[in-house]
Amino acid sequence: MHIVKLIPASLAAALGACVIAPFSPERAPPVMAAQVTVVEEARISFIGITGELPEAGNDLPPALFDPLIDLVPVRLDLTLRPPLELSLIGEDGLYGPLPDCGFGPVDAREVAVPTGSNHMLMSVRMGSPVDHPANLLSCDYDPAELTDESPGVVVRLRGCFLPQSVSIPTAVQWVLNPLPASACGLGD
Repeated sequence: MHIVKLIPASLAAALGACVIAPFSPERAPPVMAAQVTVVEEARISFIGITGELPEAGNDLPPALFDPLIDLVPVRLDLTLRPPLELSLIGEDGLYGPLPDCGFGPVDAREVAVPTGSNHMLMSVRMGSPVDHPANLLSCDYDPAELTDESPGVVVRLRGCFLPQSVSIPTAVQWVLNPLPASACGLGD
């Protein structure tokens, strides 16, 4: 009985189960080695979004941006038509309106893209022209926008970006960071 006091209760129960278990003449099935299946990881290399804003409709976020996925590169080609007006980060580090640009490229560090919805905000960081030459903000001519007050200017935003979303209580904010053109299949 002195031995029983030295053996913990759980170990004694396990030993008792072994002694009490009935003998079976059948052998246990052999232990099978786990099979390893190699599956290539499914990966989206990039998403292409081409379109125009504003979208006709309501105050909901534009369906154009539905394909955006957090941290999946996006090749963007976006045309902004009046009445939408974007803002840029100026030399002073503050946002300001797009200056009169005539036709051609516009220098910008970051662009606040008006989505036409209060439920979606978008900031696009352009990157340096040397490191990110595929990223371009330009004023283009479109005869459909030609009026007595306007020379027919639309703004076009193109390039390769890495989207990151930030949820806020009633909206989502997308921040698009610059990527090398090769991440979106440009310049191959």
